[in-house]
Amino acid sequence: MTIEELSRGIEEGKWTCRDLVRKCLTAIAANDSAGRKLNSVAEINADVFFEADRIDAEIKEKGRRSPLHGVPVLLKDNIDIRNMHTTAGSLALSDLIAEEDAMVTKRLRDAGALILGKSNLSEFAYFMSRQDMPSGYSSRGGQVVHAYVPGVDPSGSSSGSAVAVSARFVPYAIGTETDGSLMSPAIANAIVSIKPTVGLVSRSGILPISNIQDTAGPMGTSVADCAYVLQAIAGKDEKDAATGRQIIRDYPAALNRDGKGLKVAVFFNNGSEREYEALRKASAILKEAGAEVVEAELEDAYLDESEALMHEFKQGLNLYLSNHSSACRSLADIIAYNRAHAGTCLVHGQDLLESSDAKSGRLLEKEYIERRLELQKVSEERLLGTLAEYGTDCLLSCGSRPCSNISPISGNPCLSLPACEGDAENWQACSYYLMAGPFREDVLLHTAYILEQHLQLHCCPEWAEEF
Repeated sequence: MTIEELSRGIEEGKWTCRDLVRKCLTAIAANDSAGRKLNSVAEINADVFFEADRIDAEIKEKGRRSPLHGVPVLLKDNIDIRNMHTTAGSLALSDLIAEEDAMVTKRLRDAGALILGKSNLSEFAYFMSRQDMPSGYSSRGGQVVHAYVPGVDPSGSSSGSAVAVSARFVPYAIGTETDGSLMSPAIANAIVSIKPTVGLVSRSGILPISNIQDTAGPMGTSVADCAYVLQAIAGKDEKDAATGRQIIRDYPAALNRDGKGLKVAVFFNNGSEREYEALRKASAILKEAGAEVVEAELEDAYLDESEALMHEFKQGLNLYLSNHSSACRSLADIIAYNRAHAGTCLVHGQDLLESSDAKSGRLLEKEYIERRLELQKVSEERLLGTLAEYGTDCLLSCGSRPCSNISPISGNPCLSLPACEGDAENWQACSYYLMAGPFREDVLLHTAYILEQHLQLHCCPEWAEEF
């Protein structure tokens, strides 16, 4: 059932917000805390039932504020929710309780969403260790488990958000991405996600990795759900300079099946026959809808931004901690805490934290400035240059992972959409991966909606109960 249907059902008296909370918590108790022990949820909002009752009364008296009104959501545990922990999965930050909502949390509340709680993640959004640290692991939260097949990599750092949606613990969730942390777990868990252009969604109140690349984004079971959530969380914020240049469009209006006027560049990488077939099918669907489709070439290579991120992480984290109440006031404090509690905090080491702390945190180093400028130049040339070369609105590929990191490094939007239903007996994630120019989230949603409506896939673990 879609977000719109769930919210409208409250308005029509078919169920209450409290009923939806009960449904979420029952499922979490059965298969997250116990049962399959997916461990996707980090914390439940202690006031969730009181807030549900308030929302029920408001909808009954005044009607719905938006399609999200009364629908429960989980937010990744690097996003501030007032009176709840923000730990990024770290035991070192287990005393940090946010005094204010992040702007993305505030915008969800303004839309009437019910904040159910926090989702687990890879510790420090997967920026802690290169020493065989698995996706979805954190010292505070433990290991997130794949919803379809235990033992399969849940992927990325927004793994808890992705698994909670895939398992139908919540209708949608909010994750974050610096490089692949929305797209990769969405692909791995057969759900939909969109990474917005940096600056479309405020970053204030989010524990950072990179001021240049970080953004929050929606994770859901359909393109329409992600469009409604994106409409709610997009907006300007005087605390976030990046939002000053944003262009907000009508994202639900992009949900139509008419492809006339749309031009898509499809590039076939060295993928499997399954992936080639999925792209051939997508090309045929788009052409049938009236879109123009051209085959394109794009270098299938990742840009290495790790050195730049080490400079940015220290600067951003220290600034974040200076505005929050925790015994750890700096990256150096976190490293010291972890060393003092190595048995629980350093199961997989902390070499990324230590390498970052060796930087000045002032973003002054010559090698940093040159590398960041080069990354921006190359990523923009590859993405925007390819779009211009073929005269297309977006780029489309297919695979088991994002085929490039030019979108996150350049700060431009991308979207993942399941290309086929997963086989739990022989799990092979396969999703479409779309990229577009700045603030053209509407193009991505339009293209993905055409594909989704034609494919009519049902991606849900057999054991999970739909809303």
